Amino acid sequence: MRSEWKQHARHALKGKWWLMAGLALLFVIINGIPQSFAPEIDPNSTAPLTSTDATLSFVSTVLQILIAPLTIGWSWLALGVSREKGASLSTMFKPFQTRYFKHVITSFVMSLFIVLWTLLLIVPGIIKAFSYSLTPYILRDQPELSALESITESRRLMDGHKMEAFMLFLSFFGWFLVGILTLGIGFFFIGPYFSTTYATFYDSIRQAERPQTNHAGTDFEQGF
Repeated sequence: MRSEWKQHARHALKGKWWLMAGLALLFVIINGIPQSFAPEIDPNSTAPLTSTDATLSFVSTVLQILIAPLTIGWSWLALGVSREKGASLSTMFKPFQTRYFKHVITSFVMSLFIVLWTLLLIVPGIIKAFSYSLTPYILRDQPELSALESITESRRLMDGHKMEAFMLFLSFFGWFLVGILTLGIGFFFIGPYFSTTYATFYDSIRQAERPQTNHAGTDFEQGF
């Protein structure tokens, strides 16, 4: 199946590689804005933060939260490409235009859950990251769901598919090395390739399901 998902992604990206690479560059630039405000802090220093450093850290954190829907927009962009509906800048910014606060809350809750699981052990954190990884697509396909319901639905869909997702990720390891060897430039093409493949993986899970009513919040207890 992995080879089929990749083949579909390559076919869907035909004629769109450079456009997606440009959008990936824009995505990276915007996500780097909060970091540009973050002060350089010596982890070995015991001195308290200055008021300026504390303010800059606060601004950086707030900006990270405010632009969090951009990651959801990237997933929507990849999903649109996978479904051969084209690629456009407006798609990447759609989560800012509709249900913005729900998308901010969803991103925050997902990150919080993953951090809490990672504090227990690294492996549970990785497993949960895969469990929640379909949430951005669900926000697009089932906008009526709340933030927590969307996360819960992702957990339900990923039940029995987390190893598939992990193996799919590992299958790109060689490409990730290429990205490193090209000093990061290759990632502007590898990123869209991986994202479109993962969106195809999501659709394959959806298509494999029998027609059924929404189980979010019923098959699983909502939460972690």
